[in-house]
Amino acid sequence: MIDLSASAVRVYLKIARNTYGWRDPQGNVKPRDWISHSQFSKVGLSSRSVTTAITELLELDLITLTDDYGNILNNPQKRKNAKRIYYALKTINKENYTLDKAKNDKNKGQILPRTKEIPLQKLKANERLTDQERMQEILQNEEEKQIKRDNWY
Repeated sequence: MIDLSASAVRVYLKIARNTYGWRDPQGNVKPRDWISHSQFSKVGLSSRSVTTAITELLELDLITLTDDYGNILNNPQKRKNAKRIYYALKTINKENYTLDKAKNDKNKGQILPRTKEIPLQKLKANERLTDQERMQEILQNEEEKQIKRDNWY
């Protein structure tokens, strides 16, 4: 990552978020995702910066681009003629992928629930804390955390 430009890092992380960041009910990640140029602009890049970053990532062999039929779009002319471009990160060596190791070996790691699976406490309007009460709660939690840190050897 240290050799990448800032825009290439943003594009790479957007692709990672859109693929590895989404899981189906069985816990499988998307192998690839259709990402439009306008979606990349949401990470604060101009269209030209996105194109330059994609070229950089392709040259470093960090991503693959395909069309609807799975044809590789390795040059700008092919990408220009494609209706949709699907982005994917290069395949990770499964032996070194710690998430898979943790999934397969219950003793080695804990799989945390996806963000959407974490239950959030729902409060009715009359049950909510005032701002002052909430601040006290936050400060108390922070003090408890600091005490635990201080006592941890």
